[in-house]
Amino acid sequence: MIGYLRGEILESSEGKMLVGIGDSAGSGVVGYSVCVPQSHRYESELPGRTIELFVHTHVREEAFDLYGFNSQMEKSLFLTLLSVNGIGPKSALGILSAVESSQLVDAIVKGDQALLSSISGIGKKTAERLVLELRDKVKKKLDSGALKGLASSSKDTAGGRLKGDYDANTSDMLRDAKSALVGLGYREMDVQLLLTQVVENSEIPFKKPEDLIRSALKRLVQ
Repeated sequence: MIGYLRGEILESSEGKMLVGIGDSAGSGVVGYSVCVPQSHRYESELPGRTIELFVHTHVREEAFDLYGFNSQMEKSLFLTLLSVNGIGPKSALGILSAVESSQLVDAIVKGDQALLSSISGIGKKTAERLVLELRDKVKKKLDSGALKGLASSSKDTAGGRLKGDYDANTSDMLRDAKSALVGLGYREMDVQLLLTQVVENSEIPFKKPEDLIRSALKRLVQ
C-alpha cells in the first residue's frame, strides 16, 4: 500500500494531482494520480513545485484510488471520518473540501449539527451520526495529540463562549447566507470560512441573513 509520496506536481486541477516520482534524467518518472481536498491550500500548489502527501490507499474490486493530504493530522481526520457508517472516501474528501479541518473538529466536539448539515451531501441524519459516532473518538485523538492544533480553544471575550458555538438563530443565518452566496457563484468552502470569520469578528451580533450577506460581500470585493 502507498502511504507517502514526495515528488513534482505534473498536473493539478479540480481535486486531483498528478505527482511525478523519480528522476527524468535517470530511471524515468512514474506519475501517481492522487485525489486531494478542493481547498485553497492545494489549489495554490502549481505544476513544477515539489509536494509531499500523506496517502491513504483505497482498494476496491474495480479501482485503486489514492487520497493525499499535506499533513498526518488531516489524513488522520480523513480516516476518522471513514469510520462512520455511510461515509466513504469521496464523502469524507467532500467534507474536508467544504470546511477547514479545525472547523470540522470543533463542530464534532461541540455537537454543531447545524454546521455539519450545511455541508453539501450531509443531511440532518448524517450530521447526527457524525457527532454521535465521532465526538469521543475526536476528543481522544485531541488528548493524544493526533489532531493537535486542529481545534480552537479561544474564547469570546464578551461572553466566554467558544468560537463556533452558535445559537440556533445564528446557525440558521449562516446556512441561509451560505446558500445565497453559493447561488451567486462563490465556492462553498471559501464561503463557509468567510462567513464564520465575519460572524466571529463582528462586535455586534447579526439579526438578519441579509446583513450577514452584505458584510461578507464587502470582504469578497475588497
